Amino acid sequence: MRVLHIPREQQIEQRWRNDGGSTREIVRVGAGEDFDWRASVARIDASGPFSSFPGRLRSSALLDGGPLTLIAEESPPITFEPRMRAFSYRGDEARSALLLGTHAELFNLIIRPDAVDAQLLPRPLVGSMVLFCPPGTCWLVYLVSGSAELRAGEQHRHLGSGDAALIDADGASGRAVLDGGGEVVLAKLERR
Repeated sequence: MRVLHIPREQQIEQRWRNDGGSTREIVRVGAGEDFDWRASVARIDASGPFSSFPGRLRSSALLDGGPLTLIAEESPPITFEPRMRAFSYRGDEARSALLLGTHAELFNLIIRPDAVDAQLLPRPLVGSMVLFCPPGTCWLVYLVSGSAELRAGEQHRHLGSGDAALIDADGASGRAVLDGGGEVVLAKLERR
């Protein structure tokens, strides 16, 4: 198994062209805009257009702030409330974000459905949890708050708030143990 530690300070943040917020990319698998999947945290500072991703599926969870509602012409609105609840929706629909507070911080997982299946699992972290990793599976661990230790075989990583780790089975079955306290967003990704 391989573990890639992605500290908060190595995650690149970019302001949006419309200046309504910013996106901090945690990890992208695949080249450029033709990625298989991407995880990021968006900070939304104002109501406005929400980026579309043709041919993609999105899963998102409110981490902080809000409430935030996404409005689309062809689908019912999605209101991100309460915190730490995952919502999945099509990435190709034109949507507007309606922000009712001062800001909203949203965890986003965007996948190409012909490349991977994904589950977004926001959870409290109280003690230990085991992440099973069969071949073709990887886990993204994003620590929202608190601190944790991640162990996978001989590899040990400390995670603080905003840190992430990517665990890849790398062709063999394995397991990782996440131990700590706080809040975590887990993304389980299985290659097709």
